Amino acid sequence: MPKQPSKKVMDSLPAPPKKRTDPLFVSSLEKAVQVLEAFDSTSRSLSLSELSTKTGFNKSAVQRFLYTWEALGYLEKDRDTKRFSLSPKVMSLSYHYLKGKRLVEVATPILLEIRKRLGCPVYLGTLYETDIMYLIRLPQRFLLLESTLPGRRVPAFCGGRAFLSRLDKNTVKTLLEQSERQQLTPYTITGGAENINEVEKAKRLGYAVSKQEQLIGEISVSAAVVNSSGEPIAAVYASADCSEWDEERIHTELAPVVLKAAADIGLQF
Repeated sequence: MPKQPSKKVMDSLPAPPKKRTDPLFVSSLEKAVQVLEAFDSTSRSLSLSELSTKTGFNKSAVQRFLYTWEALGYLEKDRDTKRFSLSPKVMSLSYHYLKGKRLVEVATPILLEIRKRLGCPVYLGTLYETDIMYLIRLPQRFLLLESTLPGRRVPAFCGGRAFLSRLDKNTVKTLLEQSERQQLTPYTITGGAENINEVEKAKRLGYAVSKQEQLIGEISVSAAVVNSSGEPIAAVYASADCSEWDEERIHTELAPVVLKAAADIGLQF
């Protein structure tokens, strides 16, 4: 029986947009961060005009933010094209986060061991807003650069059912309502009721199975990492090739290993 989610879990869900009225809240800092966050995998370099359009801020304000970020070392400017991009200094923030995260420290050797045992890619992810964010990614072999990078986010409605199965129904319903639930492949289950059924199935089994919902040809098993208070703090994932692993083998061979890994990690929290 899942317990009521902690304030930490609830705070990870996105709040509805509202006007900032707290006198301690620095609106100019929020805008500066929005400029930095405008740089993503589809916008690797941006001009002043493009940033103004993307953020909705006037050029004068954007120019000041860009100058400051560049001066602090978080942005680089191409002197020929006048376009800006993220600098390597941005990586120091994620490095310090991962290096200081006990969850990552505990989980890494366990995941390395099960990857060696299974010969499958394994991951560790946690809930962030309506997504699962991968903190550890250990691919079986190099396929795509994206498959090796921590920080990737996938929709929790189809990629986080093991985690969601340890939350109460109201929290799950809220998350599903706030999720866009886009069709990632022809097999992605997007319906609200259908997803609740999948979460309930994961609750009964103790783990979730997702077949070709995020990537064609891939089937994955995930199990929640639960702390001593019964709260989910992460989920362990192992994925396999559908042509090599049938569903019976997934349930009898892959799932038990993933469940034990999640339990072993959870015992230390």
